[in-house]
Amino acid sequence: MTRSTRFVCLPLILLVELICQPPAARAQIGKWFVPAARVPADPHAEYPLTENNGPWLIMAATFSGDGAEQQARSLVLEFRRVYNLPAYLHKMAFDFSDDSSNQSLEGYGAPVRRRYRREEEEQFAVLVGDFPAIDDPDAQHLLERVKKMQPKALQVEEGGKTAQSLVQVRAFQDAVLARLGVDRRRGPMGQAFLARNPLLPREYFVPKGVDKLVAKMNQGVKHSLLDCPGKYTVQVATFRGRTILLTNATEIGAPTRSRKRAKDQDDALAAAAENAHLLTEELRAHGWEAYEFHDRTESFVTIGSFDQGVRVLPDGRQVTTPAMQRIVETFSAAYNTPADPLSGIGNDPITQRIVDQREQELNRTLQSQQAPVMAGLNPKHVKIFKDRRRKGDVERFIPFDVYPKIIEAPKRSISAAYVR
Repeated sequence: MTRSTRFVCLPLILLVELICQPPAARAQIGKWFVPAARVPADPHAEYPLTENNGPWLIMAATFSGDGAEQQARSLVLEFRRVYNLPAYLHKMAFDFSDDSSNQSLEGYGAPVRRRYRREEEEQFAVLVGDFPAIDDPDAQHLLERVKKMQPKALQVEEGGKTAQSLVQVRAFQDAVLARLGVDRRRGPMGQAFLARNPLLPREYFVPKGVDKLVAKMNQGVKHSLLDCPGKYTVQVATFRGRTILLTNATEIGAPTRSRKRAKDQDDALAAAAENAHLLTEELRAHGWEAYEFHDRTESFVTIGSFDQGVRVLPDGRQVTTPAMQRIVETFSAAYNTPADPLSGIGNDPITQRIVDQREQELNRTLQSQQAPVMAGLNPKHVKIFKDRRRKGDVERFIPFDVYPKIIEAPKRSISAAYVR
Protein backbone atom coordinates (compact mmCIF):
# COMPACT_ATOMS: atom_id res chain seq x y z
CA MET A 1 0.00 0.00 0.00
CA THR A 2 1.40 3.33 -1.05
CA ARG A 3 1.58 6.34 1.19
CA SER A 4 -1.16 8.18 -0.72
CA THR A 5 -3.41 5.11 -0.48
CA ARG A 6 -2.97 5.03 3.30
CA PHE A 7 -4.08 8.68 3.55
CA VAL A 8 -7.23 7.83 1.58
CA CYS A 9 -8.07 4.68 3.53
CA LEU A 10 -7.56 6.16 6.99
CA PRO A 11 -10.63 8.49 6.87
CA LEU A 12 -12.71 5.58 5.53
CA ILE A 13 -11.62 3.36 8.40
CA LEU A 14 -12.47 6.09 10.91
CA LEU A 15 -15.87 6.56 9.28
CA VAL A 16 -16.64 2.82 9.51
CA GLU A 17 -15.56 2.77 13.15
CA LEU A 18 -17.83 5.75 13.88
CA ILE A 19 -20.84 4.10 12.22
CA CYS A 20 -20.34 0.90 14.22
CA GLN A 21 -20.45 2.76 17.52
CA PRO A 22 -23.69 2.98 19.55
CA PRO A 23 -25.69 6.23 19.19
CA ALA A 24 -24.45 7.71 22.47
CA ALA A 25 -20.83 7.04 21.54
CA ARG A 26 -21.33 8.45 18.03
CA ALA A 27 -22.73 11.65 19.50
CA GLN A 28 -19.75 11.99 21.84
CA ILE A 29 -17.18 11.22 19.11
CA GLY A 30 -18.99 13.55 16.72
CA LYS A 31 -18.19 16.50 18.97
CA TRP A 32 -14.51 16.04 18.15
CA PHE A 33 -15.12 16.67 14.45
CA VAL A 34 -17.66 19.51 14.72
CA PRO A 35 -15.88 22.87 14.82
CA ALA A 36 -16.96 24.98 17.78
CA ALA A 37 -18.35 28.43 17.09
CA ARG A 38 -15.68 31.08 17.46
CA VAL A 39 -15.96 33.46 20.40
CA PRO A 40 -15.59 37.14 19.43
CA ALA A 41 -12.04 38.35 20.12
CA ASP A 42 -11.69 41.89 18.84
CA PRO A 43 -8.64 43.60 20.43
CA HIS A 44 -10.43 46.95 20.19
CA ALA A 45 -13.71 45.74 21.75
CA GLU A 46 -14.78 45.77 25.38
CA TYR A 47 -15.96 42.56 27.06
CA PRO A 48 -17.38 43.67 30.42
CA LEU A 49 -19.28 41.32 32.67
CA THR A 50 -23.07 41.83 32.51
CA GLU A 51 -26.14 40.42 34.23
CA ASN A 52 -26.75 38.19 31.22
CA ASN A 53 -23.52 36.27 31.75
CA GLY A 54 -23.28 33.24 33.97
CA PRO A 55 -24.99 33.01 36.39
CA TRP A 56 -21.95 30.94 37.41
CA LEU A 57 -18.46 31.65 36.10
CA ILE A 58 -14.85 30.73 36.79
CA MET A 59 -12.91 33.39 38.69
CA ALA A 60 -9.63 32.97 36.83
CA ALA A 61 -7.51 35.83 38.19
CA THR A 62 -7.65 39.25 39.84
CA PHE A 63 -5.35 42.24 39.31
CA SER A 64 -4.57 45.38 41.30
CA GLY A 65 -2.04 48.18 41.26
CA ASP A 66 -0.12 49.63 38.35
CA GLY A 67 -0.92 48.05 35.01
CA ALA A 68 -3.76 45.98 36.48
CA GLU A 69 -6.40 46.92 33.92
CA GLN A 70 -4.12 46.40 30.93
CA GLN A 71 -2.96 42.98 32.09
CA ALA A 72 -6.52 41.92 32.85
CA ARG A 73 -7.63 43.00 29.36
CA SER A 74 -4.76 41.05 27.82
CA LEU A 75 -5.84 37.92 29.67
CA VAL A 76 -9.48 38.34 28.57
CA LEU A 77 -8.40 38.68 24.95
CA GLU A 78 -6.09 35.66 25.18
CA PHE A 79 -8.88 33.52 26.63
CA ARG A 80 -11.07 34.48 23.69
CA ARG A 81 -8.51 34.44 20.86
CA VAL A 82 -6.28 31.50 21.87
CA TYR A 83 -8.54 29.25 23.93
CA ASN A 84 -11.89 30.22 22.30
CA LEU A 85 -13.50 30.73 25.71
CA PRO A 86 -15.97 33.50 26.66
CA ALA A 87 -14.09 35.69 29.12
CA TYR A 88 -15.21 38.91 30.77
CA LEU A 89 -13.66 41.81 32.67
CA HIS A 90 -15.22 43.04 35.91
CA LYS A 91 -14.06 46.19 37.68
CA MET A 92 -14.35 46.35 41.46
CA ALA A 93 -13.87 49.50 43.55
CA PHE A 94 -13.18 49.45 47.29
CA ASP A 95 -13.54 52.49 49.56
CA PHE A 96 -11.72 52.18 52.90
CA SER A 97 -12.23 55.78 54.01
CA ASP A 98 -15.51 54.88 55.74
CA ASP A 99 -14.55 52.52 58.54
CA SER A 100 -18.11 51.97 59.74
CA SER A 101 -17.67 48.21 59.44
CA ASN A 102 -15.05 48.27 62.20
CA GLN A 103 -16.53 46.46 65.20
CA SER A 104 -13.34 46.04 67.23
CA LEU A 105 -13.06 47.87 70.56
CA GLU A 106 -9.97 48.89 72.48
CA GLY A 107 -9.41 48.28 76.17
CA TYR A 108 -11.43 51.37 77.17
CA GLY A 109 -14.44 50.50 75.01
CA ALA A 110 -13.71 52.91 72.12
CA PRO A 111 -13.48 51.71 68.50
CA VAL A 112 -9.99 50.76 67.40
CA ARG A 113 -8.57 53.37 65.04
CA ARG A 114 -7.21 52.01 61.78
CA ARG A 115 -5.30 53.65 58.99
CA TYR A 116 -5.15 52.03 55.59
CA ARG A 117 -2.27 52.46 53.18
CA ARG A 118 -4.84 53.31 50.49
CA GLU A 119 -8.26 54.79 51.10
CA GLU A 120 -9.46 53.64 47.68
CA GLU A 121 -8.44 50.73 45.48
CA GLU A 122 -9.55 49.35 42.14
CA GLN A 123 -9.27 45.70 41.25
CA PHE A 124 -10.00 43.93 37.98
CA ALA A 125 -11.30 40.38 37.84
CA VAL A 126 -11.24 38.07 34.82
CA LEU A 127 -14.10 35.59 34.72
CA VAL A 128 -14.56 32.75 32.23
CA GLY A 129 -17.54 30.77 30.99
CA ASP A 130 -21.32 30.85 31.28
CA PHE A 131 -22.71 28.01 33.41
CA PRO A 132 -26.23 27.45 34.75
CA ALA A 133 -25.13 25.82 38.02
CA ILE A 134 -22.08 25.42 40.20
CA ASP A 135 -22.15 21.63 39.77
CA ASP A 136 -22.39 21.79 35.98
CA PRO A 137 -20.08 19.05 34.55
CA ASP A 138 -18.73 21.39 31.86
CA ALA A 139 -17.89 23.97 34.53
CA GLN A 140 -15.97 21.45 36.62
CA HIS A 141 -14.07 20.21 33.56
CA LEU A 142 -13.13 23.71 32.43
CA LEU A 143 -12.09 24.70 35.94
CA GLU A 144 -9.45 21.96 35.93
CA ARG A 145 -8.21 23.17 32.54
CA VAL A 146 -7.96 26.78 33.69
CA LYS A 147 -5.90 25.79 36.73
CA LYS A 148 -3.25 24.21 34.47
CA MET A 149 -3.18 26.82 31.69
CA GLN A 150 -0.04 28.87 31.03
CA PRO A 151 -1.31 32.05 29.31
CA LYS A 152 1.28 34.48 28.02
CA ALA A 153 -0.54 37.38 29.72
CA LEU A 154 0.48 35.96 33.12
CA GLN A 155 4.04 34.96 32.32
CA VAL A 156 6.56 37.08 34.24
CA GLU A 157 10.25 37.19 33.45
CA GLU A 158 12.73 36.92 36.27
CA GLY A 159 12.84 40.24 38.03
CA GLY A 160 9.76 41.47 36.20
CA LYS A 161 6.55 42.81 37.71
CA THR A 162 2.99 41.64 37.51
CA ALA A 163 -0.32 43.11 38.68
CA GLN A 164 -1.83 39.71 39.43
CA SER A 165 -2.96 39.50 43.05
CA LEU A 166 -1.28 37.23 45.61
CA VAL A 167 1.47 36.04 43.26
CA GLN A 168 4.06 36.08 46.03
CA VAL A 169 1.81 34.11 48.37
CA ARG A 170 1.24 31.39 45.78
CA ALA A 171 4.94 31.25 44.94
CA PHE A 172 5.75 30.77 48.63
CA GLN A 173 3.16 27.99 48.93
CA ASP A 174 4.53 26.19 45.88
CA ALA A 175 8.09 26.46 47.23
CA VAL A 176 7.06 24.94 50.57
CA LEU A 177 5.18 22.12 48.86
CA ALA A 178 8.10 21.46 46.53
CA ARG A 179 10.38 20.99 49.56
CA LEU A 180 7.86 18.48 50.89
CA GLY A 181 7.92 16.59 47.62
CA VAL A 182 4.40 17.63 46.57
CA ASP A 183 3.98 18.58 42.92
CA ARG A 184 0.72 20.49 42.45
CA ARG A 185 1.20 20.80 38.68
CA ARG A 186 -0.72 24.03 38.38
CA GLY A 187 -0.31 27.19 36.42
CA PRO A 188 -0.54 30.84 37.42
CA MET A 189 -4.32 30.43 37.75
CA GLY A 190 -4.09 27.42 40.05
CA GLN A 191 -6.30 29.18 42.62
CA ALA A 192 -9.20 29.62 40.17
CA PHE A 193 -12.64 28.77 41.53
CA LEU A 194 -16.30 28.88 40.52
CA ALA A 195 -18.08 32.05 41.57
CA ARG A 196 -21.53 33.50 41.04
CA ASN A 197 -22.10 36.56 38.91
CA PRO A 198 -21.62 39.50 41.32
CA LEU A 199 -24.05 41.64 39.28
CA LEU A 200 -27.00 39.36 40.08
CA PRO A 201 -28.89 39.88 43.36
CA ARG A 202 -28.29 37.51 46.23
CA GLU A 203 -31.91 36.36 46.05
CA TYR A 204 -31.19 34.83 42.63
CA PHE A 205 -29.00 32.17 44.25
CA VAL A 206 -31.15 31.46 47.32
CA PRO A 207 -32.50 27.89 47.19
CA LYS A 208 -36.18 28.07 46.34
CA GLY A 209 -37.85 25.78 48.84
CA VAL A 210 -41.61 25.40 49.17
CA ASP A 211 -43.29 26.96 52.20
CA LYS A 212 -44.55 25.09 55.20
CA LEU A 213 -48.18 24.81 54.08
CA VAL A 214 -47.34 23.44 50.64
CA ALA A 215 -44.93 20.95 52.22
CA LYS A 216 -47.77 19.70 54.45
CA MET A 217 -50.08 19.41 51.45
CA ASN A 218 -47.59 16.99 49.90
CA GLN A 219 -46.82 15.14 53.12
CA GLY A 220 -47.49 11.41 52.89
CA VAL A 221 -47.63 11.36 49.08
CA LYS A 222 -45.96 8.18 47.86
CA HIS A 223 -44.50 9.68 44.68
CA SER A 224 -44.19 13.32 45.69
CA LEU A 225 -42.26 15.65 43.42
CA LEU A 226 -40.50 16.92 46.55
CA ASP A 227 -38.72 13.55 46.60
CA CYS A 228 -37.52 13.86 43.01
CA PRO A 229 -33.72 13.44 43.20
CA GLY A 230 -32.96 15.47 40.07
CA LYS A 231 -32.93 19.21 39.56
CA TYR A 232 -35.24 19.23 36.53
CA THR A 233 -38.36 17.35 35.44
CA VAL A 234 -40.98 17.57 32.66
CA GLN A 235 -44.47 18.77 33.60
CA VAL A 236 -46.96 16.84 31.47
CA ALA A 237 -50.36 17.45 33.10
CA THR A 238 -51.85 20.33 35.09
CA PHE A 239 -55.11 20.35 37.03
CA ARG A 240 -56.33 23.68 38.37
CA GLY A 241 -58.79 24.28 41.18
CA ARG A 242 -60.23 27.11 43.20
CA THR A 243 -58.05 28.82 45.78
CA ILE A 244 -59.23 27.84 49.25
CA LEU A 245 -57.96 28.00 52.81
CA LEU A 246 -57.37 24.46 54.03
CA THR A 247 -58.12 23.38 57.56
CA ASN A 248 -56.41 20.05 57.04
CA ALA A 249 -53.67 20.57 54.48
CA THR A 250 -52.48 16.97 54.46
CA GLU A 251 -55.66 15.61 52.92
CA ILE A 252 -54.94 17.12 49.50
CA GLY A 253 -51.90 14.94 49.12
CA ALA A 254 -53.43 11.82 50.69
CA PRO A 255 -54.24 8.78 48.53
CA THR A 256 -57.73 8.64 47.07
CA ARG A 257 -59.08 5.89 49.35
CA SER A 258 -57.88 7.50 52.57
CA ARG A 259 -59.16 10.98 51.72
CA LYS A 260 -61.49 12.25 54.44
CA ARG A 261 -63.34 14.67 52.15
CA ALA A 262 -66.55 13.20 50.70
CA LYS A 263 -66.30 12.31 47.01
CA ASP A 264 -69.58 13.95 46.14
CA GLN A 265 -68.50 17.32 47.56
CA ASP A 266 -67.97 19.95 44.87
CA ASP A 267 -64.35 20.86 45.46
CA ALA A 268 -62.31 21.65 42.34
CA LEU A 269 -59.00 21.62 44.22
CA ALA A 270 -59.64 18.17 45.68
CA ALA A 271 -60.71 16.90 42.25
CA ALA A 272 -57.50 18.30 40.77
CA ALA A 273 -55.44 16.50 43.41
CA GLU A 274 -57.32 13.27 42.76
CA ASN A 275 -56.71 13.45 39.01
CA ALA A 276 -53.01 14.10 39.58
CA HIS A 277 -52.78 11.14 41.95
CA LEU A 278 -54.61 8.75 39.62
CA LEU A 279 -52.53 9.82 36.64
CA THR A 280 -49.29 9.40 38.58
CA GLU A 281 -50.25 5.89 39.65
CA GLU A 282 -51.24 4.98 36.08
CA LEU A 283 -47.99 6.31 34.62
CA ARG A 284 -45.98 4.46 37.26
CA ALA A 285 -47.85 1.24 36.43
CA HIS A 286 -46.68 1.62 32.81
CA GLY A 287 -43.03 2.18 33.72
CA TRP A 288 -42.85 5.99 33.64
CA GLU A 289 -41.03 7.80 36.48
CA ALA A 290 -43.97 10.02 37.42
CA TYR A 291 -44.36 12.46 40.32
CA GLU A 292 -47.30 14.46 41.63
CA PHE A 293 -47.29 17.86 43.30
CA HIS A 294 -50.08 19.80 45.03
CA ASP A 295 -50.15 23.54 45.54
CA ARG A 296 -52.69 26.06 46.84
CA THR A 297 -54.24 26.57 43.41
CA GLU A 298 -53.40 23.48 41.36
CA SER A 299 -51.97 20.00 41.17
CA PHE A 300 -49.70 18.74 38.43
CA VAL A 301 -47.86 15.63 37.27
CA THR A 302 -44.30 15.43 36.00
CA ILE A 303 -42.16 12.71 34.44
CA GLY A 304 -38.45 12.12 34.86
CA SER A 305 -35.59 13.29 37.03
CA PHE A 306 -32.69 15.10 35.36
CA ASP A 307 -29.59 16.93 36.53
CA GLN A 308 -29.36 18.93 33.31
CA GLY A 309 -32.21 20.88 31.74
CA VAL A 310 -30.77 21.61 28.31
CA ARG A 311 -27.58 20.92 26.42
CA VAL A 312 -25.65 23.51 24.43
CA LEU A 313 -24.70 22.64 20.84
CA PRO A 314 -21.36 23.74 19.33
CA ASP A 315 -23.17 26.54 17.48
CA GLY A 316 -24.53 27.91 20.77
CA ARG A 317 -28.13 26.68 20.40
CA GLN A 318 -29.81 25.15 23.45
CA VAL A 319 -31.82 21.96 22.99
CA THR A 320 -33.45 19.47 25.32
CA THR A 321 -31.66 16.28 26.23
CA PRO A 322 -32.70 13.13 24.30
CA ALA A 323 -34.46 11.67 27.35
CA MET A 324 -36.50 14.86 27.85
CA GLN A 325 -37.29 15.08 24.14
CA ARG A 326 -38.69 11.55 24.23
CA ILE A 327 -41.11 12.57 27.00
CA VAL A 328 -42.14 15.72 25.15
CA GLU A 329 -42.77 13.87 21.88
CA THR A 330 -44.77 11.17 23.65
CA PHE A 331 -47.15 13.44 25.57
CA SER A 332 -47.22 16.71 23.61
CA ALA A 333 -50.15 17.55 21.34
CA ALA A 334 -47.70 18.98 18.80
CA TYR A 335 -46.54 15.49 17.75
CA ASN A 336 -48.50 12.89 15.83
CA THR A 337 -47.99 10.17 18.42
CA PRO A 338 -50.74 7.90 19.84
CA ALA A 339 -53.58 9.82 21.48
CA ASP A 340 -53.37 7.40 24.40
CA PRO A 341 -49.60 7.21 25.06
CA LEU A 342 -49.88 4.40 27.60
CA SER A 343 -51.69 2.05 25.22
CA GLY A 344 -49.64 3.05 22.19
CA ILE A 345 -52.63 2.69 19.86
CA GLY A 346 -55.49 4.81 18.60
CA ASN A 347 -59.06 4.80 19.85
CA ASP A 348 -62.00 2.60 18.93
CA PRO A 349 -65.10 4.40 17.53
CA ILE A 350 -66.97 4.51 20.84
CA THR A 351 -63.95 5.73 22.77
CA GLN A 352 -63.13 8.23 20.03
CA ARG A 353 -66.52 9.95 20.46
CA ILE A 354 -65.89 10.28 24.17
CA VAL A 355 -62.38 11.55 23.55
CA ASP A 356 -63.70 14.12 21.08
CA GLN A 357 -66.10 15.38 23.74
CA ARG A 358 -63.29 15.61 26.27
CA GLU A 359 -61.10 17.44 23.74
CA GLN A 360 -63.88 19.94 23.09
CA GLU A 361 -64.17 20.52 26.82
CA LEU A 362 -60.38 20.93 26.97
CA ASN A 363 -60.48 23.45 24.12
CA ARG A 364 -63.14 25.49 25.87
CA THR A 365 -61.11 25.44 29.07
CA LEU A 366 -57.98 26.55 27.26
CA GLN A 367 -59.88 29.30 25.47
CA SER A 368 -60.99 30.71 28.80
CA GLN A 369 -57.55 30.37 30.41
CA GLN A 370 -54.98 30.82 27.66
CA ALA A 371 -55.74 30.47 23.96
CA PRO A 372 -57.60 28.11 21.62
CA VAL A 373 -55.91 24.91 20.50
CA MET A 374 -54.57 25.35 16.98
CA ALA A 375 -55.74 23.05 14.21
CA GLY A 376 -53.55 20.03 13.60
CA LEU A 377 -52.70 19.38 17.23
CA ASN A 378 -53.23 15.96 18.69
CA PRO A 379 -54.10 16.25 22.42
CA LYS A 380 -53.15 13.25 24.52
CA HIS A 381 -55.11 11.57 27.28
CA VAL A 382 -55.14 8.53 29.58
CA LYS A 383 -58.05 6.24 30.34
CA ILE A 384 -58.53 5.32 33.99
CA PHE A 385 -60.47 2.06 34.33
CA LYS A 386 -62.69 1.17 37.25
CA ASP A 387 -60.88 -2.17 37.45
CA ARG A 388 -57.32 -1.95 36.13
CA ARG A 389 -56.95 -5.72 35.94
CA ARG A 390 -60.05 -6.31 33.81
CA LYS A 391 -59.93 -3.01 31.89
CA GLY A 392 -63.64 -2.92 31.37
CA ASP A 393 -65.56 0.27 32.02
CA VAL A 394 -63.65 3.55 31.83
CA GLU A 395 -64.00 5.58 35.00
CA ARG A 396 -62.58 8.83 33.59
CA PHE A 397 -60.41 10.38 30.88
CA ILE A 398 -57.49 12.48 32.12
CA PRO A 399 -55.96 14.90 29.56
CA PHE A 400 -52.31 15.83 29.28
CA ASP A 401 -51.11 19.40 28.79
CA VAL A 402 -50.97 20.54 25.20
CA TYR A 403 -47.35 21.61 25.63
CA PRO A 404 -45.25 19.81 28.28
CA LYS A 405 -42.58 22.03 29.78
CA ILE A 406 -39.28 21.60 31.60
CA ILE A 407 -39.37 22.90 35.17
CA GLU A 408 -37.10 22.92 38.19
CA ALA A 409 -38.17 20.28 40.66
CA PRO A 410 -39.37 22.03 43.86
CA LYS A 411 -37.48 21.16 47.02
CA ARG A 412 -38.26 21.30 50.68
CA SER A 413 -36.90 24.44 52.29
CA ILE A 414 -33.72 23.77 54.22
CA SER A 415 -34.46 26.59 56.64
CA ALA A 416 -37.89 25.13 57.40
CA ALA A 417 -36.21 22.08 58.90
CA TYR A 418 -34.78 24.27 61.68
CA VAL A 419 -38.11 25.88 62.57
CA ARG A 420 -39.53 24.47 65.78
